[in-house]
Amino acid sequence: MSKLRLGLIGAGGMGMSLARAAKAREDTCFVGVADPMAEAAQKAVDELGGTAFTNYQDLLACADLDAVIVAPPNTAHREVAIAAVEAGKQVFCEKPMAMNVAECDAMIAAAQRAGVKLMVGQVLRLIPGFAKARELALSGELGRPVAVAIERSGLWGFHGNGWRSSYALTGGFLFEVNVHEIDYMRAILGEAKSVFAAIPAVPVPGTDIPAINYVTVQFQEGGAGLLNSNMVLPQGQYQVCITCEKGSIRCDWGSVSYQLQGGELQNVPAEEIQQMTDGVAREINSFVEWVRNGTPPVVTAADGRAAVEIAEAAIRSGTTGQVVTLPLQ
Repeated sequence: MSKLRLGLIGAGGMGMSLARAAKAREDTCFVGVADPMAEAAQKAVDELGGTAFTNYQDLLACADLDAVIVAPPNTAHREVAIAAVEAGKQVFCEKPMAMNVAECDAMIAAAQRAGVKLMVGQVLRLIPGFAKARELALSGELGRPVAVAIERSGLWGFHGNGWRSSYALTGGFLFEVNVHEIDYMRAILGEAKSVFAAIPAVPVPGTDIPAINYVTVQFQEGGAGLLNSNMVLPQGQYQVCITCEKGSIRCDWGSVSYQLQGGELQNVPAEEIQQMTDGVAREINSFVEWVRNGTPPVVTAADGRAAVEIAEAAIRSGTTGQVVTLPLQ
């Protein structure tokens, strides 16, 4: 099979990160990049190759295009992904999959009608430290995982910086940021059955985005998830704690430790984590292998949809003060 001919729609930071991972493979090449900012599109093709477009439809019209990486602002995911699959292109869509479950369902249905592949980028479960902790949690060594608590806090650095400082364009932190943590919980504990959230009316300065999102999730198999998302906390941290029947696991970007009840604290050797493949490379490699060889993807469109459903339920709960049961009605 000849090289997989790719296009990039949205030449922002994450789009370029995904594209660089694809370009690093010997079996891919870039046909072009589409971004409404002509300078950004041209800068991207200078690095990736291909032709610069300011209109994504012009890129999709290229006869020699096989697949696209969809990475525009969140509100455009549904429109662009559906246009791509209707043009017969295989699609990798950056998270969040879309702005609500209805949009996710429309994307999945369009891909099924067109007979093309649709994958969603939920990278946290693939980033080495987090991937190693999940692997350990699911190994059975510490018994069945029963709870996942995650704190992601700090000072949001994108206030006043274009679309990422807009609630309407991002969906807020639960979509723009915490869809990662939501997916990670689900990747360990399974399907969710209910969500409760507290979202105080405290915005990040310079934005209209609520800064604090406290979310609890009950899972169908009895597990519980807790998300502490606070983007106005100067003493911020990123910490994951996984409680299992016989012990616990803690991890962050680059370290993993675990301890059995009554046992000694164990640290996973740093070199064991460092030798794991980068998360962005893993998801892009999986997409390419799925398209070329039919190898099942490491993250599916159904995974992307499920994370969006929990985020949407959390926003409903934060608005009403009530527990929201799943599936959403």
